[in-house]
Amino acid sequence: PTIIFRYFEKRRLFRTAKRGRSVDEIELYDRARMSLSLHGMCCVAWTGITVIYFVTSAGHLFVPLSWTLFHDPAATIIGECFMDLVAKILYMALILEAHVAAFDEAKRANRRLAELRNTMSVVWENSSDTIAISVRKASGNVTTMISPSFFQPALIARQEENIDNISAVVLEISNIDTTNRKDSITDWSKVNAKDLKGVGMRIIQKADFADIDLHSATRTNKFEPLNRNDPMSPRAISFVDMLSRAWRTKMDEIVFEHDAILQAGSSRTKFEVKLTQLQQ
Repeated sequence: PTIIFRYFEKRRLFRTAKRGRSVDEIELYDRARMSLSLHGMCCVAWTGITVIYFVTSAGHLFVPLSWTLFHDPAATIIGECFMDLVAKILYMALILEAHVAAFDEAKRANRRLAELRNTMSVVWENSSDTIAISVRKASGNVTTMISPSFFQPALIARQEENIDNISAVVLEISNIDTTNRKDSITDWSKVNAKDLKGVGMRIIQKADFADIDLHSATRTNKFEPLNRNDPMSPRAISFVDMLSRAWRTKMDEIVFEHDAILQAGSSRTKFEVKLTQLQQ
């Protein structure tokens, strides 16, 4: 009776627990849940062993001789072996579930990576600074994923629907276009059609963000060509010029400034760029 009473007391306390959102809180909750399940399994197993013992020990007093199993001298040991086998099977299933849910290193690592990805996603989408990841593919083209803060004014001017649902803007820059850019200032009034030709742009929604692979071969029909009437184009070209300077440097880390005149007759906008190059 004590073990059953303790089980219901633990279950009452467990119902007041919150699962939480962090990995540590989820692990503590899962361990408490598994502990309660194990306690419940103990109640079932020990109750079953007790019932089977009395049935096999005294059952022959209440049933006719035709029930030969209850009149067999080995009935008690058969009942105990049966319950021992059932209890071990149930315990093993629960222990394996507890190991996978709360103690398996691979599962724990995946949960921590998922939490890190969610945290970085919040930083990526809400940071006032612009974050960009740029890779050069075997073809020589440069694919760059840029956090949406850099293009926020242009997205508003473009009257883009569901701006809050945009996770990134991806630029695809041809190798020729990258190597030909030298200036430390971008003047939109001097940008011609040839400058726009080597750059493609794609807006990434949150639903597609997890599937982006910058290293894979990207189909060009997924990218919009830049044009002078698009409010995104001045900022895209400015970023291309900054990327060109970044890709030409040989240093692993560098900080430089880049000026941009995003509209004809407007004042210069100064960008500070911090580059960290990761070698494969």
